[in-house]
Amino acid sequence: MHAQVTTRIRMQPGRLSAVALAALLLAASGVVHAQTGAYRIAGTVVNAVTGDPVQRAVVAVLQEADSHAVSTAVTDSEGHFALAGLAAAKYQLTASRRGYLTGFYDQHEEFNSAIVTGPGEDTEHLTFRLSPDAVLQGMITDDGGDPVQGARVMLFERPRHPVQGAAIVQANSALTDDTGAYEFGDLEAGTYLLAVLAEPWYAIHTPAATGGTETEDQRQTLDVAYPVTYYDSTTDEGSATPVTLTAGDREEADISLRAVPTIRVSVPAPARPGADNSRADLRQMVFGTVTEAESTDFTQSQNAGSVTFGGLAPGHYELSQGNPPQIADLDLSASEQVNANAGVPVSAVTGTLRLSTGQAATGDISLTLARTDAGRGQREFETTAHNGQFRFDTVPAGAWSLGAHEGDKPRPVLRMAWAKSAQAGNAFTVDGTPLQLRVTLSNGETRVMGMARKDGKGFAGAMVLLAPRDPAAWPSLERRDQSDSDGSFALRDVAAGQYTLVAIEHGWDLDWQNAATVARYLARGVAVTVPEGAGATMRLDQPVTVQSP
Repeated sequence: MHAQVTTRIRMQPGRLSAVALAALLLAASGVVHAQTGAYRIAGTVVNAVTGDPVQRAVVAVLQEADSHAVSTAVTDSEGHFALAGLAAAKYQLTASRRGYLTGFYDQHEEFNSAIVTGPGEDTEHLTFRLSPDAVLQGMITDDGGDPVQGARVMLFERPRHPVQGAAIVQANSALTDDTGAYEFGDLEAGTYLLAVLAEPWYAIHTPAATGGTETEDQRQTLDVAYPVTYYDSTTDEGSATPVTLTAGDREEADISLRAVPTIRVSVPAPARPGADNSRADLRQMVFGTVTEAESTDFTQSQNAGSVTFGGLAPGHYELSQGNPPQIADLDLSASEQVNANAGVPVSAVTGTLRLSTGQAATGDISLTLARTDAGRGQREFETTAHNGQFRFDTVPAGAWSLGAHEGDKPRPVLRMAWAKSAQAGNAFTVDGTPLQLRVTLSNGETRVMGMARKDGKGFAGAMVLLAPRDPAAWPSLERRDQSDSDGSFALRDVAAGQYTLVAIEHGWDLDWQNAATVARYLARGVAVTVPEGAGATMRLDQPVTVQSP
């Protein structure tokens, strides 16, 4: 079952130690009561890499409905565990041990297989593969070899599948200690990138000169800054060296910073009587993520008709200026005056939200605008819709998708319309002109339940995919789950529509977002129609046959 739903403990793999897990279970359940049922869940916890037994691991059974702890056990010297006295029911099974990623049974990404006890169910011969955590650590030093204390180390992760529009995302951040050391623990296997932001402790920045000009006398020896520096000690984002971690790796990534003279950027900002004079805004960018510059002086002189940014380190910035606004992507290596016409136009994207029933969407709904092409600059914007009205002020031209949540519940985007155009799904294109959208959100929260079978038997651990018939609706409406120990599955928050249902053995290694990859499985899938007003639960009469990759 899906490991992260509203009624369950929200656990991310590898984020909890054995002690923290035990505390969480205790807090969730109060006291673990003695069980009087007739069934057991038993097996062996092993190292997912070596296959060796893991002793002294904490294993817990949680109620499937609300994640309350039912029973706990600690593995013996051979990794064995047994949880007895269980009633016939569906349970989550989780394990934790220091040095390993806290996880659920047969976990893949945020999905896992629940254990179903009852007549005819073999739940006493389980193998729980617990993955060793990976650790990435290192030292941040300056150009004299001294440690840099308080440096902000940003950890980014590359997408696991290189689908179009997939972005590098920030996974974590840490500050270096007084020895210049940092550490990221409890990491999953993956490919990571590092970026460091810091300020020389001795730096003294001179005020930015009016008009953006400077003389050698104005530049003091101590007016210096560290550029954003990537592993392996490069200031070129495109030359950043990735670090690939496998389960259990312990890798070191040391980075050396070099202080350089600061630069200044002057932006024309003539005052226009009676006009809306929007001020210039300069933002530092790291892998498409906006981050605050570590040292930025900001002075503004409207009489001189310019805005000057000072105390800047060379690097990649995004400048918003003008009215109507436009955004310039700047790779700065020296002080300069930016042309008043530099950049590309940005647009206001506004709109209304309505439910599939035709009613206006009331209340507060969180909206996320995510870039789906390879364009540079900020890749994500957020806002809140109030009483069905929303606005994003400065969206660059490109391809985008819109996501919606009401509290913790997703609100799938069924279709969008603008001007004289309309299409299914949540994707649209901004062309530099204002865009007003009419967005239809799903009013249903149907839970589609069924069985995955192979050779006539329930099959555990299959990736279950519910794919919309209309490819344009895929990013917004597709749903996934993992089959439980008896082959059952439940796809949550499904919108009304036409779908194809497939179950794939070892499907977690597939690039399931690639239409060409999934096409051959869809051809042998099961047609599913979820009608409007289907209700809270829809049970499928026909099982889905598990296909081999």
